[in-house]
Amino acid sequence: MFQTHWHLWLQQTFDAGGMLSLMHFISLFGYEMAYTALILLCAFGARLRAGLCVMLAVLLMACATHAIKQGAALPRPSDVDARVLDEGVPSHPFVVNGGGQSFWSLPDAQSTAMLRAQPDADYGFNSGHVGVATAACVGLLLAFGIRRRWLRWTLALGWPLLMALSRMYLGRHFLADVVGGWLIGIGVALLAWQLMPGMRSSRQWQLPVLLGLGVLLAWAAATTRFVPVGEAGRLLALGLLVAWLQWRGWPVDPKNIVQRGLRVLAVVVIYLLARPLIDLFAAAIPLPDVPATEVLWQTVGTLLILGGGVALARWMQWIPHGVSKV
Repeated sequence: MFQTHWHLWLQQTFDAGGMLSLMHFISLFGYEMAYTALILLCAFGARLRAGLCVMLAVLLMACATHAIKQGAALPRPSDVDARVLDEGVPSHPFVVNGGGQSFWSLPDAQSTAMLRAQPDADYGFNSGHVGVATAACVGLLLAFGIRRRWLRWTLALGWPLLMALSRMYLGRHFLADVVGGWLIGIGVALLAWQLMPGMRSSRQWQLPVLLGLGVLLAWAAATTRFVPVGEAGRLLALGLLVAWLQWRGWPVDPKNIVQRGLRVLAVVVIYLLARPLIDLFAAAIPLPDVPATEVLWQTVGTLLILGGGVALARWMQWIPHGVSKV
């Protein structure tokens, strides 16, 4: 599954410029901004609890991907084969032809060792794009209880498969990377669905486990290289927000298109203002330049965005319900 002939076939068979642009376009939906927009739209334009469940799945998958990448420390296709283009341009591999020699073999050991010796190595396994896409899609399917068969197949298989093709076509991931990302993404989405209080069921252990996981990952991000600080801080903030909502009560979800639009617009404005505001706080409160400080500010910033959105959602409940519903 670490062979490169898959990539060579894709790149040589579909070598038109339009295909490269399309694959780049699909991959753009695998970055943070796309998932931020999806989460805010789901949480504040539809159902808050379900949207936060999708957010939990995305954050858990991002943390899992980072940990697996650092632990496995395996190269990308463009690191081991000079014939594989790296996002449409010639690659600069560590070895000329070091892909797996059989379906189950690993990439060339020399190329792996050379990659691990780099100060800022960019590892391949598993695919974060495919993993997070799968976690988000399956999270949507579970959290919103989607029953239409064509949409279930699209979320569980269609979009992740398209993302996998784009990453392989661009020479960024092996077949093993995308299959691993897909399988782990499904598992992570199921875990998030189980952990979110009131989603699948209400159990006393859900909130303590969610908070404990947030604290554990925040500590790991501050003390090790295996957990990304940004995602750990956001996950801790999510756990704290859910705990607050479980105690104080969840706001009523929007009932009409006006409420939906205003809530999304309000939280987007808060999101755009949050970063410069946090930068001001960080400048006014000098703290040590260590990972723990970044975890702290990520937690505060996420609480500011989500908490502000929830506060405005409560305030906007006075908007008349007589407008046409969707």
